[in-house]
Amino acid sequence: MINAFLTILPPFLIIMLGYIFGKIFPYDIKIVSKISLWIMASVLSFTFINDYPPKLSYLKSYGLGILFLFILFYILSFAFKKDRFLILTNSIYINTGYLGYPILYSIWGEKAMSYGVIYSVINMLVASIVLPSFIGEKINLKNILKLPYLYVITFAYLLSIFGISYKQLPVPFIETINMLKNSAIPFLLIFTGLSLSKIKIKSVNFYTVIFSTIIRLVLYPAFALIFVFLSKMDNEFARVFVLESAMPTAINSVILIDAITGDASKISLTVAITTLLSAFTIPVWIIVLERIL
Repeated sequence: MINAFLTILPPFLIIMLGYIFGKIFPYDIKIVSKISLWIMASVLSFTFINDYPPKLSYLKSYGLGILFLFILFYILSFAFKKDRFLILTNSIYINTGYLGYPILYSIWGEKAMSYGVIYSVINMLVASIVLPSFIGEKINLKNILKLPYLYVITFAYLLSIFGISYKQLPVPFIETINMLKNSAIPFLLIFTGLSLSKIKIKSVNFYTVIFSTIIRLVLYPAFALIFVFLSKMDNEFARVFVLESAMPTAINSVILIDAITGDASKISLTVAITTLLSAFTIPVWIIVLERIL
C-alpha cells in the first residue's frame, strides 16, 4: 500500500504545485488549456498509439465496457431526482487523460498508457455524443470535430498499420517530439492544479457530494472490474480499464453542469474532493488489480 502510494505521489505533488501557483499568480487559463489539449496531450496520444497500436478487439472491448457503465449509471441516476444530471455527469466525465496518463505511466509504463489513450478517447466520445442526448442537450458536432484527439490518434494508428514510425523521421524532428513528450506529463499535471485553483466552492448539500464521490471512486471502478471478468478481458488491458475508471471527476464536468442547471457548486466540490481522495483510493485499486488480474 505504501509503495503504491509513494509511486503515485509525485503526480499529486505536481498538481499541488499547480494549485498553489494558480492561487498566488494571475494567469490566462484559456491559453494553458489550449497548449494542454493541442500540443501536450496530442503529442502523448500520437507517440503512444504509434508505438503501441491497439488491436480492433481492444477497441471493441473498451467501447462495450464504457457503454455498459454509462447505461448502468444512467439508470442509477434516476434515484436522484434533483441531482440526476450531476450524478450522471460525475459518472461519465473522468480525468482519464491529464491525471490518468501520468498514473498509468508511473505504475505500468508506456504500453499501459497507450491503452489509457484508447480508454480516454472512447470515454470522451461517449461524454460528448451519447451523454448530451440522454440529458436533453444538443449534440455539438462542431465542437467534437474540433478535438485534436480524433485526428491525431487516427493518423498515428494509420501510420502504424503501414509500418511507419515517427522514430524514422530526421533526428531534429525526433528530438523535438521526444522533448515535448517528456515535458507533456508534468505540464498536464500543472494544468490540472491550475484548473482546480479556479474552482469556486460554495456551501452545498453534502449528501449528494458524498454519494457522487463514492460513485466516482468506488462504485464505478467496482462495476468496471465486474465487466472485465464477465468479458474475460486480457489482464494487462483489464487493469488499465479498471484503473482509468477509478480516476477522479474531470474538471470540464463543471462547465456542463453549469450550462444545464446554472449551479456548478456541487460538481465543483465533487471535482475537488474526488481529486484529493483519489490519492488514497487509487493505490488501493492498484493493489487489488495487481493481486487479482
